[in-house]
Amino acid sequence: MGFTRFLEVDDNVLERVVKLLNYSSIDLFNEDVGKIKEWIKKQQHFPEVTADEKIKNFLILNKGSVEKSKEKIENYYTIRSHLPEIFDNIHPKLSFMETVKASIYFVPLPKLTKEIYRVFFYKVRDPHLTETFEPVHGIRLLVNIQEIRMIEDVTYGDVFILDGKNTPFRPILKVTPMVIYKALVAIYKQVFSNRLKAVYVINIPPYVENFFILLKGVLKPKLMERIHFCENSDVLIEKIGKEILPVDYGGEEKSLEELQEMLYQKFKEREDYFTQLDELRINDDLKRQRLKHDEMFGLAGNFRKLDID
Repeated sequence: MGFTRFLEVDDNVLERVVKLLNYSSIDLFNEDVGKIKEWIKKQQHFPEVTADEKIKNFLILNKGSVEKSKEKIENYYTIRSHLPEIFDNIHPKLSFMETVKASIYFVPLPKLTKEIYRVFFYKVRDPHLTETFEPVHGIRLLVNIQEIRMIEDVTYGDVFILDGKNTPFRPILKVTPMVIYKALVAIYKQVFSNRLKAVYVINIPPYVENFFILLKGVLKPKLMERIHFCENSDVLIEKIGKEILPVDYGGEEKSLEELQEMLYQKFKEREDYFTQLDELRINDDLKRQRLKHDEMFGLAGNFRKLDID
């Protein structure tokens, strides 16, 4: 069956990204994809042979490194057993997603920037519902969006826009260092390796600054330098582009409400795919080299500084 296109990716995007990764041709890139696929077929503990679209994205996310891509694909399957508090109840059809949908807007914007970055927009939708919002629900939403991206998207980096308007105080207290660490290290870095290019924060209440103080304990200084606090949303038109931004913020794209509806329709459209993902568990009995949970995801001892690049 055919699927509707939510994330817009032109035919030439992959070739442009491959050039940025210093491949001399798309054929050489595809050769590396083939090498990884042959390696996957020999991993008896894997629950499936990874789809070509996913392999391509792992190779892009790992800057064309075949060996790093293999490591992240291994982690991709293993993490589902090691973080059951996230992955045992993550399917988009579950009721927590309706709670998330009613509480916040968190959506990728359809058009890519000229630098081939995917822009994400976050804003509180209902402050009262957000009061009871659990951070793990937000992590699950992030992962579900990333799963869609791995089979439908091609990018060279991510940009986040965070609108702090209407953000209540109580949910901020729930965002502990461990929550941040699981989201950013165990998932963002050790599995998907997305390149974070910039974060633009607008309409920030004073107490939200505590959240960024927490981030300073996790992120390296060069990443903190990519977080920009803006007086208003006018700067977004200059930095992101009017054609990319939602109409709510002076742009030409659909509203956040419409975009969120499109995203959740995409989840529904891909329901069978997410059901398959629910079954993906690595077979540790067949694994040649076992890694402990804390060794794999860096949770032992003190928190380490995180470099997402």
